[in-house]
Amino acid sequence: MAKIKVGVFGVGNACSSFIQGLQLCKEHGEKVEGLMHWDLGGYTPLDIEIVAAFDIDKRKVGKDLSEAIFSPPNNMLKLCDVPKFDVIVEKGHLLDEFSPDIKELIKIDDSPPVDIVDSLKSKGAEILVNLVPSSAIETTKFYAEKAIEAGCGFINCVPVFIASDAEWAGKFEKAGLPVVGDDLESQAGSTILHRWILELLTLRSVKILETYALDVGGSPESIHALDWEKTMAKRMVKTEAVKSAVPYDVPVVAGSTDYVDFLGDFRDTLIWIKGTIFGGAPITIDLKIKVPDGANAVSPLMDAIRGVKIAMDRGISGALESVSAYAFKHPPKSVSPKTAENWMMEFIEGKKEK
Repeated sequence: MAKIKVGVFGVGNACSSFIQGLQLCKEHGEKVEGLMHWDLGGYTPLDIEIVAAFDIDKRKVGKDLSEAIFSPPNNMLKLCDVPKFDVIVEKGHLLDEFSPDIKELIKIDDSPPVDIVDSLKSKGAEILVNLVPSSAIETTKFYAEKAIEAGCGFINCVPVFIASDAEWAGKFEKAGLPVVGDDLESQAGSTILHRWILELLTLRSVKILETYALDVGGSPESIHALDWEKTMAKRMVKTEAVKSAVPYDVPVVAGSTDYVDFLGDFRDTLIWIKGTIFGGAPITIDLKIKVPDGANAVSPLMDAIRGVKIAMDRGISGALESVSAYAFKHPPKSVSPKTAENWMMEFIEGKKEK
């Protein structure tokens, strides 16, 4: 199969995990631990080739990607050593004003940003992955426009509505390009686990009365998530995703509550569920999850990239309902996790158009 040439916006913890994940796939092949799918439509992770990377932090700009992914403020769990990548991180664009806490965390490079479209075209990029912070709303929209101008499919991993927005989806449809999103769902994070538990309880005729999922983390993204003026969409996305698992209206709260620097890239989440079983007897569930944010993104992202590539091979454009529902919290059409899995496999097999 042809290589899948990918450009990445945002060389943070998720990008670091992703690059390390590609290296582990090279080292271990099909025996790599924790990958959800080795082969999707004839493509394996070995077919994914990173050709471009962009960031704004001076500790990353100008460095080889193999070095930049381990540069501050990244604090991702190290999964493996990464040899020289021969991809230099270029200066990207920043169109958002960050909070004082975030400004202290990031050291903005003072060099002029590159021409994104020229850079992508010269490197032959065909798919762009948006991994900028969740509070970078205008920057995300800017990169979505640049993806269209460069003729690239777009994967939006943050809670800014692109794939799930009819106007944006129409722009990609008109350009003949696929788009998926929004807000990447972790392999085993609080939202997907919360949804599966609620779906199981509902299937077993448990009546859900109230539920919440609140977390604290130590990654840079955890600070961005606390900029509530800009990231209320993040809380809304997580809340709506959880609500979608219950077929009736239920009070739900889901989101980040604090930043704890010594947690590093780990996120601690408390899931609480109150309901009733037979005869109205009470049931309460308390569940605590501790997992590194970055590593949680690798497997779903690899699947999303291959899903977009398959769409491009088939000449399919616009928002991909199947890939989006499978790998993202706020897709154009939200369905149960099991239905989303079925949709994804049907799309890969050519049984579902989008």
